[in-house]
Formats: sequence, structure tokens, C-alpha cells
Amino acid sequence: MKSIKNWVLILVGCLGVQAASAQMRSPLSVNFDYSIAQPLGSVKDYSNKTSFRGWKAGVQYMLNDQFSVGARVGFQDYYEKLPRAVYSSKGSDISAVQSRTLQTIPIQATAHYQFTKPSSAVIPYAGVGVGVANMNYEKYYGEFVDSNNSWQFMVSPEVGINIPFGKASPVLFNASVQYNYAPYKFAEINNFSAVQGNIGVRVHLH
Repeated sequence: MKSIKNWVLILVGCLGVQAASAQMRSPLSVNFDYSIAQPLGSVKDYSNKTSFRGWKAGVQYMLNDQFSVGARVGFQDYYEKLPRAVYSSKGSDISAVQSRTLQTIPIQATAHYQFTKPSSAVIPYAGVGVGVANMNYEKYYGEFVDSNNSWQFMVSPEVGINIPFGKASPVLFNASVQYNYAPYKFAEINNFSAVQGNIGVRVHLH
């Protein structure tokens, strides 16, 4: 009888530990990141500068200890200014300082998989975002401008890490790298592609 009682106590204790682990953080979280992006391919030919003007924010819901789904929105501004020269535009030559911008606003559904348990000191993960992005192209020749604005499909696979500020802290440091692709074609841009680095925080809401 005493042996059975001991086994029951051990079982209850194990269940208690599992429940505590499952309730370590709320399943609902939000994240805010600062983003830096490097254009690739024809986008790099259009604007060769690394973009330091970007951000993204999202919401995630943990379906279990490792898999989550959510949504996110972001912004990135690619910009380059060229010296005064004679440029051909719309059948005429223009002597001007040329400014080139491409702004992207992605809106995506996301899915992430964490490779370790929530109690880990470092939580590596992989994920993907799928959705659309508003692409705003503007090329200025002084006061004259060639422009295009359209919505395009965008896919963004990524890898990253979360580091909790304490074992059961609801706040985690986040860092990730993602690749953005969209079949955007206008003027000298054949397809949109860029590598983006993100750094910020993830906060679990109670």
C-alpha cells in the first residue's frame, strides 16, 4: 500500500513539473525588430546600398512547446543617390541628380518551429512567412519621377534564435536572418530579392 502511495506521489509530481513547463510562458506573444537588408540581383543593380531603414512586428501563437503560427508586417526602404549626369528617360535626355528608392511593406502569415524546449537558455528556430508585399518604386531625375506601385506575392524563409532574459522570463531577445523573394518586375528590376537581418525582442502576453 505504501509502495502504491509512493508511485502515485511520484506521478503527481511529474505531472506537476510538466504542467509548470507548459505554463512557463503564455502561448501568445508579440515581437518587434529593427531590420537591416542587403539587396541582391537586379535590386542591387538598381540600389546598391545596404538599407538601414527597416522594421518588422508580428504576433505568434504557440500550438505546443515547439510549433507556432502567426502573422507579421514590416517595412524596408532601399535608397541610393547618384551624382549629376545625363540620363535618358522617356525618349529624352535629362541632366540631373538621380535618386532611386524602393520601399517594401510585406504582410505575411508565418509558421515557426523551435528546435529546443521553452526552458532552454538558447532557443534556435526556423520559419517561413508567406503573403503579399506592397512594392513602391520611385526614380527621381531632379523633380521628374518614374514610379510604380503594386502588390506582389512574397515568401521569406528565416532562421534565428530567442534568448530568454531569465529561465521563465516572458521577454526574450530575438535575432534572425531571412531571405525575401518576390516576382516583382519593373524597369531594371527583374525579380526582388534581399537578405535581411533582424534584432529585437519577443514578449509573451499574459
